[in-house]
Amino acid sequence: MSPTSEEERPLLSRITSPSPSPSSNSKTVYGSDEESNETVGVGEVSRSVEDDVLPETSTLGRNISWSSAYILVISRVIGSGIFATPGAIVKSVGSVGLSLSLWVVGAIIAACGLAVSLEYGCMLPRSGGEKVYLEFTYRKPRFLASTLVAVQAVLLGFTASNCIIFSEYLLFAFDVEGSDFLRKSLAVGLLTAITIIHGCFLKTGIWIQNFLGWIKVALVIFMIFAGFFVVLIQPRDSKGVRSHFPSGQDLWKDSDWSWGIIATSLFKVFYSYAGLNNVNNVLNEVKNPVRTLKTVSISALVTACILYVLINIAYFIVVPLDDIRNSGEMIAALFFERSFGPQVGKKILPFAVALSGAGNVMVVTFALARLNQEIARQGFLPWSKLLSSNKPFGAPLGGLIVHYIPSLLVIALPPSGEVYSFILEVEGYPGTIFSLASSIGVLWLRYKRPDLKRPFKAWKIAVVFRIALSLALLAAPFFPPKEKQQPGSIWYATYAVVGISIIVFGLLYWYIWTRLIPKWKGYRLEEATSTYDRPAESHNHTVRDVTGREKEYSLDGNGFQFYPHVSVEKDFLDDEQIKAQYYPETEQLLKDATGASRVFIFDHTIRRQPQDALDAPTSAVRARLRGPVQRVHIDQSYKAALSRVPHHLPEEADKLLQGRVQIINVWRPIKTVQRDPLAVAEASSVNEDSLVVTELIYPNRKGETYAVKHDPGHRWFYKNGLTPEEVILIKCFDSKLDGRARRVPHTAFHVPGTEDKKGRESIEVRCLVFHENDTLE
Repeated sequence: MSPTSEEERPLLSRITSPSPSPSSNSKTVYGSDEESNETVGVGEVSRSVEDDVLPETSTLGRNISWSSAYILVISRVIGSGIFATPGAIVKSVGSVGLSLSLWVVGAIIAACGLAVSLEYGCMLPRSGGEKVYLEFTYRKPRFLASTLVAVQAVLLGFTASNCIIFSEYLLFAFDVEGSDFLRKSLAVGLLTAITIIHGCFLKTGIWIQNFLGWIKVALVIFMIFAGFFVVLIQPRDSKGVRSHFPSGQDLWKDSDWSWGIIATSLFKVFYSYAGLNNVNNVLNEVKNPVRTLKTVSISALVTACILYVLINIAYFIVVPLDDIRNSGEMIAALFFERSFGPQVGKKILPFAVALSGAGNVMVVTFALARLNQEIARQGFLPWSKLLSSNKPFGAPLGGLIVHYIPSLLVIALPPSGEVYSFILEVEGYPGTIFSLASSIGVLWLRYKRPDLKRPFKAWKIAVVFRIALSLALLAAPFFPPKEKQQPGSIWYATYAVVGISIIVFGLLYWYIWTRLIPKWKGYRLEEATSTYDRPAESHNHTVRDVTGREKEYSLDGNGFQFYPHVSVEKDFLDDEQIKAQYYPETEQLLKDATGASRVFIFDHTIRRQPQDALDAPTSAVRARLRGPVQRVHIDQSYKAALSRVPHHLPEEADKLLQGRVQIINVWRPIKTVQRDPLAVAEASSVNEDSLVVTELIYPNRKGETYAVKHDPGHRWFYKNGLTPEEVILIKCFDSKLDGRARRVPHTAFHVPGTEDKKGRESIEVRCLVFHENDTLE
């Protein structure tokens, strides 16, 4: 699908334009190319998000099943929050009843946010999560959304909270009354050690984080059983009291209903539910991504809500309320000690929580370093080449350093007693701003882009509620609490001011980087894209003209077919008209030619010479125009071809893949071909050994095409002077394995003596063709 207006241009793109004068200057922003197997025309790169949303897999392939996706979400959601935040929440709001209510309300709010993520994720099923969604929605001003996301990721992409949890639980386990300096030193020491390990000893770091991950999983399982044990059996404590859970009016005693207090407490609850959209970040690796995303995230939310309420109740049953209020982040330690005694409860289990925190720091550091590296690679950071390099240890040391600095500052600067709560609130405030933007974006896209397929649609009331709540949460910190602050404590609205300052800094950085400095130094900010150009060899080869013998060649026998067909569409300049008029024609053409039961068109490309592209009426059309490809290739590998079915038709993929599947390229001249005609190689003359898998590797995914080795035995054909009243059907893939043609290499080629002829113009439409009643054998 291609953009249809200026506002729907690719985020980072460069359309065909006249060459700059010798006196002009430009700087570049680095980005990845579109998912394409063709060489792009001179001076033109298309990076439409629609082009990028393709079923190409990550470098690891689509190997995340439903159960793996569920573990991916639930293990991210259940982190240090449930071990640390309940004490701080009940201390703030005053009562057990209000505290438990906030955990349920937090789940409802998280569900509203999840609905927005599900609509985006099902509509744009590719890796990247919120970064992709905001870039897709907010195209203007140019680079602004990308810059704000990058600034937020760098400045708030720290792991300080779990470093603090590690230090506090480690000191508790060894019964040490640590000073502020000691707690912060342990936290900084952990952060430094992990940075060194991941930056200098890559494989060792991966092994350690995997080991600590299993400790975390075991601890979470133990907490579940411990919660059931306490809630269901309710043993007496050392004083003979069976339960400290308040009853009657005591449940709501001392409640503080001020909106500022409730809002800051909700930010802590949100932290414990963070990660429900974790699958959105890796959708290129997920099997049946849309279907999996819709069920896994909802299941994880229900699981987390039940578990959190259960464990909170267990805390309030076992630990006296006054002790909980004074526990800070140590409520789980008190729970363990009172439930399992001074040895197991006070030493072993808190030590396990500390190791779990360390494991979380390792995993998050590992991921954020790569995000920072990608942000640097795209040019959003100074010294981008240095920070994006893997030198000298084959690891993203630059990205790790970018992650280390803000984490160090957040640990060291705030008062130790309030640092954990402050970190959660600082992380939550700008996150709420982005949540507001994505929620508004969902409604805006429904109005602006109704053509986008939405397998999941969030309830409008849920989206509106999330918008209203986000606005309320953004205003809440500026409502002073009823009680006066303790001397030396952080001002109640500090976290909001810090969050707003980060957004303002992002705006200033964007303006200086993209507007002020280019104007001052006299250059344009453009994108420089990596290229797919690869070493290639030219060989002389006989290409036979089939004129007069067109009917001798067929899709199943030779892999290509010349098929007469007159189209109503003549100019092929309006994308919407092409989709509305030419697509249905092509679908019927293929059904008539192949006997297919169903045809799904997923892509089309118009090819004109670069100079012809300058005459196109709009930038959207210019972005679609490419010159002929003079390199032998097949559009998809077998694996990449099959992966398109679950991407484009996820709900029906399992059934459709049981029958015969083809990918056919319907190639039509727009004007009679006088130059650079298309040649096709007979399938039976090209053996499998001639095909070379060509990987298109990106930071988070991998695509595959076939390059073709030269072989004098290849038999090449073309039709001289092909007219718009004829199409070439090119079989790119066929799942049937009975010996018929499965794929056909093709290329444009140069005919001596045609250099002065008018450049070739053509349109090719790529289609999934289904024979649902046919078998694979």
